[in-house]
Amino acid sequence: MATLGEEFQTILKEIENARLDTNHLEAAYLKLLTFDSKFEEHLKHKESAYNKLSQLYCKQNKPQLVFHIMKTHDFSGFNQTRAAKIMRQMIDQVAQLENTIELQVEMCQFLIDQCARDKKNYLKHKMQIRLATLYNEQEKFTQGIEIIDKIVGEVRKADDKHLLLEIYLIESKLHFGQTNLAKAKASLTAARACSNTIYCPPHVQAEIDMMAGILYAEERDYRTSYSYFYEAFEAFNNLEDKRALSTLKYMLLCKIMIGATDEVKQILTGKYGLKYAGRNLEAMKAISNSNQKKSLIEFTKVLEEYREEIEGDKVMKLHIKQLYEVLLEMNLFQVIQPYSKVQIDYITQRMQIDVEIIQRKLSELILDKKIDGTLDQGDDCLILFDTIKHDNLYQHSLSLINNLNGVVDKLFDRVKVK
Repeated sequence: MATLGEEFQTILKEIENARLDTNHLEAAYLKLLTFDSKFEEHLKHKESAYNKLSQLYCKQNKPQLVFHIMKTHDFSGFNQTRAAKIMRQMIDQVAQLENTIELQVEMCQFLIDQCARDKKNYLKHKMQIRLATLYNEQEKFTQGIEIIDKIVGEVRKADDKHLLLEIYLIESKLHFGQTNLAKAKASLTAARACSNTIYCPPHVQAEIDMMAGILYAEERDYRTSYSYFYEAFEAFNNLEDKRALSTLKYMLLCKIMIGATDEVKQILTGKYGLKYAGRNLEAMKAISNSNQKKSLIEFTKVLEEYREEIEGDKVMKLHIKQLYEVLLEMNLFQVIQPYSKVQIDYITQRMQIDVEIIQRKLSELILDKKIDGTLDQGDDCLILFDTIKHDNLYQHSLSLINNLNGVVDKLFDRVKVK
């Protein structure tokens, strides 16, 4: 009868021999996962088998089979931390495939329920944080915040600073998604405080800096925002993280928003601009050039040409919309400035924009008192009023008379005393 070690070696040989045959390889990996042992050497091979089998299923575009493994295996022999690592890697493998967010949500919810039954609190909290992150990607911000509110008290009692750091960071992102900047900043401040008391991995510190840059950009403090984005970019670039490209785009966005066109060119022609060259940076270059020319027509063409690169990023979309509004206002003033009465059709022809957009913007400018005029719906035109120059002579004369009255009163008082 074969010993435990001999059986294990036999399975490893089967895996080695089946390396080119995916069907046999799958069967060998599944056989290895059913092998019950607590020896460290065996556990290392089982951990590798979970990872490689997940990779195999993902290459075959069968992420549901990865979920099936999670449901049918109890990860016996592994401690909570190691089991969390294996399951997190499995979800990470599925996350690399497109259109799998719903499946990832199911996987997380399944693991959370399982951990609650087994009272594996650490793993449960890790999966709840992951689930909140997925809800953030799905823009289900309220559901994400509800999860965070449930676990933050438990983690505080456990005094797990590393988990608290992750919780505060995702909480900040969720509040930002709800446009609640005050709470987003408060959560980020708490995350930064946690990071100062423990060892903070470079990628987490980069996430904190990136989030700080986003919040400062939202407050239109683009110079401070740029410095945070630069710190985040340096870290992501050194880690070869794909988020480095997004952070570089945000750096360029900050320079565009403050009108530093020359600095945009320097970044694009520098080593990082060449390293990450592609349609994303081409879009930023085109936006910068059209903004420099103050041309709304050219800017609109750029938005159409690079729609996917701009609208696919929530932060980019938000600030590019603000830039569009600024250029629209500036170009409107240029068109209407020489006239006291101007047809709406003429403005739309000059600016090549839909009449609804022109009417909406003109109404805003009139209500904000940036334009002294009115919209004549009957003649479909804008009537501008002459700016009345206020003469201060009358006010100055009244002030002079009041002062003279004061002098006369004092003179009378002196005469009475004598």
